[in-house]
Amino acid sequence: MVGNKNSLATKIVVHTLLIFFCVLCLVPMLLTISISLTDNQELIRAGYQIIPQKFSIKAYYVIFQEPDTLITGYKNSIIVTAIGTFFNLLLTALIAYPLSRRSFHFKGVISAYIFFTMIFSGGLVPSYVLIVRYLHWKDTLLPLIIPAFATPFNIFLLRVLFQDIPDSLIEAAKIDGSSEINTFFRIVLPLSKPAIATVALMIILAYWNDVFNPILYLDSQKNFTIQMILQHVADFVTMIKNGGLMDATGQPIDPSTVPSDGVMFGLMVVSSLPMVFMFTALQKYFIKGITAGAIKG
Repeated sequence: MVGNKNSLATKIVVHTLLIFFCVLCLVPMLLTISISLTDNQELIRAGYQIIPQKFSIKAYYVIFQEPDTLITGYKNSIIVTAIGTFFNLLLTALIAYPLSRRSFHFKGVISAYIFFTMIFSGGLVPSYVLIVRYLHWKDTLLPLIIPAFATPFNIFLLRVLFQDIPDSLIEAAKIDGSSEINTFFRIVLPLSKPAIATVALMIILAYWNDVFNPILYLDSQKNFTIQMILQHVADFVTMIKNGGLMDATGQPIDPSTVPSDGVMFGLMVVSSLPMVFMFTALQKYFIKGITAGAIKG
């Protein structure tokens, strides 16, 4: 009886702490949405509030002044993220799978080589020269997709998660006449959905949130990603806030007429919403993936 009471008390404490932690995680998100929907003068007067006292969508009006540009940015980001994630994940899995098998004789040498590239890289200048001068990928989407293929960290992570697949299952497939490729696609990948989803989500976030490479390699607005477009909007608003832009009459634009804070927080909402939906869709597999291999019986 005493044990049951202690167990109940422990559950209450644990659930209370988890609820408190969830609230702490939700508050910044709610505050971001609230600020983006709050009137600029109200922000100046009362500061940031969870519940806006005076609603305004002027910040989103500024963000969506050129809807065609945003649509183009979303289209390019979706193309980069979708194609990049598919081939990146496929190549990562094809490398990680043999490294996870004990029967692969060269896994030590290959693992050491991959680990070396994770510690030491060629640097920005050689990469830029290779992509621009020799591959001629300047102002295309290719440098946003291909250089990120098969990152060492993802390979090692997927290798560890692949190790949860019993060797006996692989051996049984070989005895039944299954080839390595057939075993990989018909047995290993279906059994590794949580692991695949975990790595896929990390790759998706990396592609979607990439700002540096688009700024480095893209020149034409038709190729801009959504993050690059939103960065330009943020720079525009910052210049207005600092009094660095003039209107048609040559006078500095009054910063109080532009909801700078609302625009900044609205940019966060606009850029993060697709990833929120993606995480929600993959949440079930993601939780299984991050806990895979934590307990082995």
